[in-house]
This record gives sequence, structure tokens and C-alpha cells, in this order.
Amino acid sequence: MSTTAAAHTVTAHGADVTVDGNGVRVRRTPMAQTLLPAELSVAPADLRGWYHHAPTDVSPGWIQLSLATPPDNAVLRPVRGFPATRGASNIVVFAPGQQEQFTQVHQLLSNLQAGFPLDAAPISPAEADSASAVPAGTATSSAPESTQETSAQSSQSSQPSQSSPQQTWQRVATPDTVPEANTEADANGPIFGQNVTVTGDFAPYEKGEVWDMIAEAGATVGKNVTKKTTLLVIGEWGSVTSKEKRARELKDKGQDITLWSFDELLSAVGKSRRPDLDEVKGTSAPF
Repeated sequence: MSTTAAAHTVTAHGADVTVDGNGVRVRRTPMAQTLLPAELSVAPADLRGWYHHAPTDVSPGWIQLSLATPPDNAVLRPVRGFPATRGASNIVVFAPGQQEQFTQVHQLLSNLQAGFPLDAAPISPAEADSASAVPAGTATSSAPESTQETSAQSSQSSQPSQSSPQQTWQRVATPDTVPEANTEADANGPIFGQNVTVTGDFAPYEKGEVWDMIAEAGATVGKNVTKKTTLLVIGEWGSVTSKEKRARELKDKGQDITLWSFDELLSAVGKSRRPDLDEVKGTSAPF
């Protein structure tokens, strides 16, 4: 996402939330500042996900940001109940009746992480409350990986998928369950025993399918690029993702990380790329 993208500001309860290409800024009202810092600024790469609870006409809601570098007075575990949100610097509260504002912020965060235009593909309040976008290691996660546009060229040098934003969002969403590595796989296989993370879009495959390929070959699937990562598989994307940027930073510091294209992964696990639906329309080819 370009850092010149227009800013979108939504008024919550006791705070204004602004989202643009530079990240997220939460500015508290003077009354809210008696309990909380005046402002919280979050860079796109620092946003790991968010827990959330939608407001209703009679009850409040909140969005709880999960950050790579939590601020002072942040609550790290998901809160349960409105009183628990008070005094937490990483929580934005929505008053009863602020369903629209809640949905707007949820959508802006989703688009920021996915690298979509901030005003793309509105979602309904029901969709907004259907799942939580959360950091690695938690039980439920549906947020696409965070991306940010840089001047560096992606190793893929490819165009983004022609799918609709909502289809792409669903395809790159992080699955709920990380598959276990197949300990009975060929120990001489090229990725057996490696710690593998994926980034980008692997159309027509969903991320969970790619994870299953990796685990079946005896590798450990990692949600994020860490000091344990040995292989990053890069799918198509319109900009360099934060995972690729992080992998290159660690590689420059001496960490042994290999960067592969999706085709290289398919070749390593002995699979052929599945054709896209558009490629087989009007033909007798199986799909």
C-alpha cells in the first residue's frame, strides 16, 4: 500500500482511529487521556492482528490490536467483557449503536494488512464479527498477512491475481490450524525438517492447501518469519510483503534463509501446478 494513500478517520468511543498507508493512529479524547496515552501509532509491519467484539444497539464493542511491540499498559490476551477493556492502551472501544464505525475500522485494518486500497470491498457487520484476526500462536486467526509497499522489487516480479479483493482476502487468510509435520516423510526430501513460512497469494490454492503440502513433505509450518525460519515461499503479490522484507533483513544479517517461488516449492514436493478455473473454462480438462 502506498504511503500516499488517503487517510480514513473513524470516530469510536473516546478516540478517533485513522488508517492510511503509514499505519494506524489512535487519538484519544481529553477525557480518555486521563486513563490512556494521548496517541497510539502502529506501523503496518507492527500490526500482527486484532481480536474484536462487535457492538450492538445496547452493548459496547471493541477492537484489541495485537502488536509486535506492545505499548505500555497493553493487554496481550483477548479480553472478555467490557470492563476488561478499560485502561488498555491497545484497545479501541465502540459505544452501543456504533456498529457502522466498528465495521469501518475492521475493514480498514483488513485492507491495510492485505495491501488492498483502503476503500475496497466493504464487509457487513455480520462478516466483521465472524472471526478474529490474531497473532501467531493463538487458536483462531483469519487475517491475511501484513504487507507494505517498498521500493525493493519482489523476487516474483509478478502481477497480483485478477481475483476480486474479497476472493483474494479469503485465499490468503491464515487458517485456524497449523498442520503437523509428517515425521514419516522422505528424510532425504528437499524440505524435510525445515521450518517453512509462506507469503503472498498462491492462486488457485488457498494458504491452507500450501501449508498441507509443506507439512506432508516433513517440514514445520511457521506462521511468521522468525530466527527459526529456513525457507520462505513467495507467492504473487502487488508489493513486497513484510514477511519477505523480514526474511531478507535476516538473510543480510547472516541467517540461513532460502527464498523460493511457489513453482520451486511445487517441484520440490513433486506436484504440478493446478490450473486456474479461467484456464480450463470451455475445455474438457479436469479441474
